[in-house]
Amino acid sequence: MPLAEKKRLKRNDVFLDFKQDDEQLLLIETGNVGYYRKSDRLLIHETQAPAILGLAHAFQKVDVIAQAHTSMVVGYISRETALKIIDQKGLWREVAVVLGRIIKGYMVRDTNMVAQDAYHIVKHHLGLLMALTIEDRYAITAAKFITSRTMLSRSRVMEILKQLGAGNYITIKNGILVSIEKLPDKF
Repeated sequence: MPLAEKKRLKRNDVFLDFKQDDEQLLLIETGNVGYYRKSDRLLIHETQAPAILGLAHAFQKVDVIAQAHTSMVVGYISRETALKIIDQKGLWREVAVVLGRIIKGYMVRDTNMVAQDAYHIVKHHLGLLMALTIEDRYAITAAKFITSRTMLSRSRVMEILKQLGAGNYITIKNGILVSIEKLPDKF
């Protein structure tokens, strides 16, 4: 971190294009970030500080962008400098742990996104939303949070949220998720 150039980012700032930007690693000191497929803005993975961005893409250019989901503090460091430090300090085991977390994140995403129905996708994202800080949760409506991270239509998301509210499984006020009771396994 001492060699990294620190920047403060606002919520929704797009701050890294892995295909076009210089080869660098980002050290996320505070905040939450999402990786999006550039072509259709589908959320691929989301992570929170502390984290390192760019290890999985350090040797290959991919059409992925990073967007701040909250305000953030980020340290930028060149890939070459970071790799020299990793070599000098013998940090490859730690790099493997970070890459393992990334792989696990992709597996969780696939489990909750691929070949499941809309309800299970909404249920998963309600859990993600509820896990945010109150400040961050109250800054976005439940429907916008879910539709911005999935390929579900707003009408389908709203229908599911309405039915969950009617069944007293969730409480939403002015679009903001206030609480979740135990959600049913099937819908």
